[in-house]
Amino acid sequence: MKNPVANDTALAPLEDRPLYVRGAIVWLLLFFIAFISFTLPNSNPATSRWDVFTYLPVLLIDLVDPLPVENAPPSGWAFFPQRLPLMGIALTVLAGAWGLGILLTRLIKVPPNPFTAERTVFAYGVGISTVSLLTLGGGLLGILSQGLCYLTLILSALIGFLSAVQESKQKTGTLIPFQLKLPEAFGYEELFRMICILLMSPFVLSMLLGSMLPSTDYDVLEYHFGGPKEYYQQGYIGFLPHNIYTSFPFLTEMLTLLAMTLKADWFSGAQAGKLILMTFSLFSALAVFTTARRWFGAHAGWLAVTILLTTPWTYRISIIAYTEGALSFYLIASLLSLILAIEALIKWSQPESPDDANSSVLKTAPPSSLWAFTCLTGFLSGSAMACKYPGVLSVVIPLGMTLLGFSWVLLKQEQKLRKTVTLKLAVLFSAGTLLAIGPWLLKNLVETGNPVYPLLYSVFGGTDLSETLNQKWKGGHSPKDHNPVDLVVKLIDVTFKSDWLSPLLFSLAPLAFLKTQHRRLIFWLWIYVGFLFLSWWVFTHRIDRFWIPMIPVVAVLAGIGATWCSRTIWKVSLSAAILLAVLFNLGITTSGLSGYNAYLDDMRHAEKFAIEMTGPEILLLNQMKLKPDQVVLSVGDAELFYAEFPVVYSTVFDEDIFKLWTAEIKSDTPDKALKMKPASEIEAKFKTEHIAYVYVNWAEILRYRLPGSYGYSDYVTPARFKKLVQEGVLKQPLPNRFSFRNLDTFSKRDLKVLLEWAPELVVEREGERYFITAQIFPVATSP
Repeated sequence: MKNPVANDTALAPLEDRPLYVRGAIVWLLLFFIAFISFTLPNSNPATSRWDVFTYLPVLLIDLVDPLPVENAPPSGWAFFPQRLPLMGIALTVLAGAWGLGILLTRLIKVPPNPFTAERTVFAYGVGISTVSLLTLGGGLLGILSQGLCYLTLILSALIGFLSAVQESKQKTGTLIPFQLKLPEAFGYEELFRMICILLMSPFVLSMLLGSMLPSTDYDVLEYHFGGPKEYYQQGYIGFLPHNIYTSFPFLTEMLTLLAMTLKADWFSGAQAGKLILMTFSLFSALAVFTTARRWFGAHAGWLAVTILLTTPWTYRISIIAYTEGALSFYLIASLLSLILAIEALIKWSQPESPDDANSSVLKTAPPSSLWAFTCLTGFLSGSAMACKYPGVLSVVIPLGMTLLGFSWVLLKQEQKLRKTVTLKLAVLFSAGTLLAIGPWLLKNLVETGNPVYPLLYSVFGGTDLSETLNQKWKGGHSPKDHNPVDLVVKLIDVTFKSDWLSPLLFSLAPLAFLKTQHRRLIFWLWIYVGFLFLSWWVFTHRIDRFWIPMIPVVAVLAGIGATWCSRTIWKVSLSAAILLAVLFNLGITTSGLSGYNAYLDDMRHAEKFAIEMTGPEILLLNQMKLKPDQVVLSVGDAELFYAEFPVVYSTVFDEDIFKLWTAEIKSDTPDKALKMKPASEIEAKFKTEHIAYVYVNWAEILRYRLPGSYGYSDYVTPARFKKLVQEGVLKQPLPNRFSFRNLDTFSKRDLKVLLEWAPELVVEREGERYFITAQIFPVATSP
């Protein structure tokens, strides 16, 4: 006799099938083994994950009880009060942004109560984007001032709080719909949440302390901080023809400029700005928690946020003022808003009862929540694009098309209504998007004639660009090829190999397919992850940090996958995996493999160390205390944030200023063959521009000249400077104490390029050959 259907293993829930449970545990084990076997590709010297794992006890003990170090810098909690002014500025900006966000989300009638997690995510996203736009407006008008900015932020915070209290009373009957109190009993749920909080806490503390340290990353010092510094120093926002990057949408950089204004200092203000940018990761975590909890339960939410915040990539992007942290937040916040919009659309489009299933007329008008969430999704998506242009591809287009696609399919029985509703959704989404990104496009249009400058030069053209520079830009920011083998290689990089991955992300995320709850949503989330990966591979130059905005979505899926089964054996296996992964990630995060981490050093020492590390020549020039009318011409180096002196420079994608000032330029003559202007003309130009020193960073120029890099003008060679010295325009370079690199440290390929390009930069010292990495030439007739 056959067994009853209820006892049929094939029809039992997946978590009750031993094969699936054992398979999931084996998959977890194999993934961890494969993950630990990789060598970290960006570590120098090469470091394997297994080495980190075996050395983990020492790394973790050193966090609690560090070994004494000879000539250690002044460090400890005694120096923590130095950070309090930075934290005060960050809290002021966040409070003002939240207040603005509460008011604006109330204006468009976003349904959740003001003190819920969902509304907090949306208020932060809308508010911080609006604060950025207000800073842009004030900067363009030249009216940014410390008093005005403080007044605006404090008033926004107060009015927003009063509005939130009034709205809460209106919707719930209480002023604040929650109470902070200890649980009456301490059971499994409380223990579970407490463990999650304990696991996340050291990572959040590291993010907080690390984000307030001076920056050491090239792109940050070149334009993420460099652009706001120039705006702050000149007192207004305007086109900077020598720095093409400052024509990007600058949502996050405006927050840095705002912090500089509040602090009345560009140097420490930038560190306060970096702290503000760190909070994008915290609110990404809240969005991940909210998304997973709303549809898959509290356990999925807590595990998802734990996985996200303990991922080294989250830490790394929080202590560096890149835009990916903000883009990641706006991606997950837009996705949350989109799902709520689609949920409202589905609920409205479904018949009220089985008897209405064949009805051709919907009995009610679309709910206001549908329009509110659509406008909100558009604004958050536009804010993603305002962080950086790729946001249009990763957020605006896929989310907008998904929303309109759902509307078109769900309303297929209502042809007239289908067109009307879909059109209105398109208008509202587009309006929200343009409110966020439109001011940046308009700024570029006015300044350069190209709304997406420096992109689409062939369509719109653009001030201060040429076809040569355009091709150089496209070549530097496009994939070299689309070899299927490389697709597999990059897939391994993204899922297993990248230095700052967590093994929990892509080991647990596939297990979400085993979850029987909301399976369509799980499939759509995976489709989005696949789209993000493929669009990164197809359209970008495949820098690893460009794909990290997918991590919050993967974290949601990992939280879902972690809770697919409630059997004890799975919980025990999962707990062991999470504990090992978190300890390993903590070792990666705090060991220096994830960036500069002198968390509690004396800030004055940390600042000096950062300058010495990134630009010893800049430090030397700072120490020379140049006069206000003594300007430095920088050739090759645009990493000049720490310069305390007037400087003229250009980035690698701008016309080289040294060439423009010293060469007899002819359009049909290659740079290498250009002749120099007469010495008298060059001397007169230097005098007109008040140039006192010419600083040449040969190491940067060589880096750009290497195969696969962006390229650099063949006009700039040591021979040009030797000629200027011989003709009396420049003096002999200043004595070189530290700008050398041993030739033994070069690869064969790089050494060949160096020797073919500039053999005169190779010198012998104590029996070994060195490359002169930089020189500082005094101008003979300098003031």
